[in-house]
Amino acid sequence: RGEEVPIRAPASAPKLRVNIAHAPAAAAPAPVAAVRAVTEACNRHPQSEAAEHCVVCQKPICLECMSAFGYLCSINCRYQAEQRGIAVPVYKFQKRAVEDRAFGKAVWITVAGIVLLLAIFGVWIWYGSVGSKPHLDYAIKLDAPAHVEYFGQGKMLELNSKHVTLYDLKAKKDLWSTALTASEEMSFNSPDFYIDKSDIWISLGNKVVCVNSANGEISKTIPVTGRLVSFTPAQSSILVVSATDETRRTALRIELPSGETKTREIVVPRSERHQLPDELPANVAPTAGVLLKEMDEENKKFHRSIATVSSEFFSAGENLVELRTTMIEAKITTVQTMKPKGPSHINGNTSVSSSTAAIAEEVFNDIKRSNTGGFRNIDESHYQVRLRRWTGQAQPDEWKGDVNGVPYFFSLPTVDLLVAGKSLTVFDKQNKKLFESKLSYPISDLFSESNFEHRLIPAVQTANSLYFFDQGMMTAFDLPGGNVRWRLTSMGITRAQLDPKEALYIDSTSAAPEDLQYIDQIKFDKISPVILKVDSASGKTLWALANQGQQCFLSGKYLYTTSTDMAGIALANALSEALESGHSPGTHFSIFRLDPATGAVLWKYQPESTPESVSFQNNQFLLGGGSEIQVMKFLSF
Repeated sequence: RGEEVPIRAPASAPKLRVNIAHAPAAAAPAPVAAVRAVTEACNRHPQSEAAEHCVVCQKPICLECMSAFGYLCSINCRYQAEQRGIAVPVYKFQKRAVEDRAFGKAVWITVAGIVLLLAIFGVWIWYGSVGSKPHLDYAIKLDAPAHVEYFGQGKMLELNSKHVTLYDLKAKKDLWSTALTASEEMSFNSPDFYIDKSDIWISLGNKVVCVNSANGEISKTIPVTGRLVSFTPAQSSILVVSATDETRRTALRIELPSGETKTREIVVPRSERHQLPDELPANVAPTAGVLLKEMDEENKKFHRSIATVSSEFFSAGENLVELRTTMIEAKITTVQTMKPKGPSHINGNTSVSSSTAAIAEEVFNDIKRSNTGGFRNIDESHYQVRLRRWTGQAQPDEWKGDVNGVPYFFSLPTVDLLVAGKSLTVFDKQNKKLFESKLSYPISDLFSESNFEHRLIPAVQTANSLYFFDQGMMTAFDLPGGNVRWRLTSMGITRAQLDPKEALYIDSTSAAPEDLQYIDQIKFDKISPVILKVDSASGKTLWALANQGQQCFLSGKYLYTTSTDMAGIALANALSEALESGHSPGTHFSIFRLDPATGAVLWKYQPESTPESVSFQNNQFLLGGGSEIQVMKFLSF
């Protein structure tokens, strides 16, 4: 039998350890339930997650709790914090903090708004009471009385027979001053002048000088032969007419801006006059006062004559025009200018209810009627008119016609007017008659030949329209045909002007037709001045303003009016008028600023004394008087 030999496992061979680096296995995501278990819930609101812990009890609190208590969980913890002196941080989104900030902001906005409103109200009060009203900017002393007016922006032209000066209103100093030498007959008056862009043309009687506005140098001197008759500027030329003897006139035409001259010698008819009879018309009672004046040879009102042959010269744009008139038949009409004497207020029927004014009016009208007769003479003579126009030829183009009443000539930019009595004839610049029209009334005495050599014109013109006015009506004519577009009845029109939008501003009065008929009647109920704004296309009155100025002036966007009213007691003034004493009780002068859109008065200014001249430029104006010029200004937006 063989011997069992135990089999042993072989000894294990030594093992070699090799360390190999392995990337760490990614951690398995924690189960959702585990995450939820870790997140704290609010102590008061278990459904809400905690955002912080109460600084007193350390309980978790959510954002809802924090909006109510901040970093505290309850009112009790707030009390504990106050008792134990625990500093509790401020949570900016706590409801109270948010409300406090909103309230503070509202208070700031309210205070700021109130301060702003008070400031605006204060500025408005100051502007309305002080800032918008004229105030004296400064005064300029003059060596001698002179004519002054604005010359461009911020400059003033000062002119008399001895010098011309350009003054800088901003710098308050002379820019230049040039000495002048006028003829003896003009040495005491302010000379006529015309401003053509940068040139100032001045008539000194025996010569015309041209002064350069840039440096004050006299660039041209043009002698005038004979006695100066007229100096008439136009847009492109200046006409200077002088008389060498009774029947010879020298027409000197100065072309602008060159200064070239053309001279024409013209023989005119010898002037003749017709003496009116001294006897009173049959319808005029020979009162004692009238009879005494008839005996007074120096009284020109009752001893006067009218021209039967006359010749006048005018500058009509590019043309020289002579108006030559000859009386064919004299006709003087006497018109009653005071009401016939009616029932007396000062007889046995007077009572307590009798009007003091009515009694005073009666007394003063009786005095005036006794003194003057209460009538006037109107020249309605038959005249032959020869309108002679030089258009470049050696001989003039001539229009001849007959008129009733004294003829007057007026020149406008594209048409010329011949007015006589109650008739109007319109001509073009070639002397062609365009149309004629009958007038409701004669033109005012303001436009007679004795007033500024026809520089006042009873009309304004646009390219396609002529707006002409007599004493009681304005008429809009289409040019050149003369079709009447509209008529406006207003008694006492004296001036009209157009603004850039072609609205008409008219100076008129509240007079009735009876007031024009009885022009010498004394009335305590005075006629009021009226300013009208009229639509030039339709003739519609846009607004009318009474007793706030007699004459209006346009300057840029500003509208001014001026008023000169007689000072003193009404009874004393009426008595002076009745006696024709010539006594002047003085005047009150006022300047008004109006709103062009509505006619509302924005302010009224009364200087201490009545100025001799006024010149407006936007929001400032000059008051000239004697040896001082006042520069007035006001604020405007």
